[in-house]
Amino acid sequence: MKPYGLTLMELLVTLAILCIILTLGIPSFTKQISESRTKTATLALLDAIETTRATAVFHNQHVILQSTNKKWHEGWTLFVDKNNNGALDNDEETLAINEGLDAVVSHARNPMNSYIGFIGTGEGRQLGVGGTGGFLAGTIKICPTKEGDGYSLVLSRGGRTRVGKLTNTECDAIR
Repeated sequence: MKPYGLTLMELLVTLAILCIILTLGIPSFTKQISESRTKTATLALLDAIETTRATAVFHNQHVILQSTNKKWHEGWTLFVDKNNNGALDNDEETLAINEGLDAVVSHARNPMNSYIGFIGTGEGRQLGVGGTGGFLAGTIKICPTKEGDGYSLVLSRGGRTRVGKLTNTECDAIR
């Protein structure tokens, strides 16, 4: 009769090979997860910015995307700013709320750290009396909380947003 199964030596060799493969693979898998989270967070904020612009054009009104605590990674609120004061008042409609982004940190200079606003023509606009603020342009940097490359969202004068890449060194400056 022919024996079936594995010997103890074959089982130990198989387990040793499996451990070596996992030891080599897990760090790169963790890096891949971090890169995926950073890109997903960037695309979520990009989608919110583009939705804000499209809503402003569609309604031909001033629309604001306001960050939570001046930090985009903590979340944001999208609303139509009927009276152009930059604050969400009781009579103004809240269109979307984001509770925050996981495993990333963001950085932007004033006023882009607080809000992004668009007028009916689709241009980025700073807050001002009667909607007469200057044009709004700037960069929001999004990086993983741990080591890794990040992304930048660059808002142009005309209101368009493009995505750029950040190196690990550039991200170290904002962590």
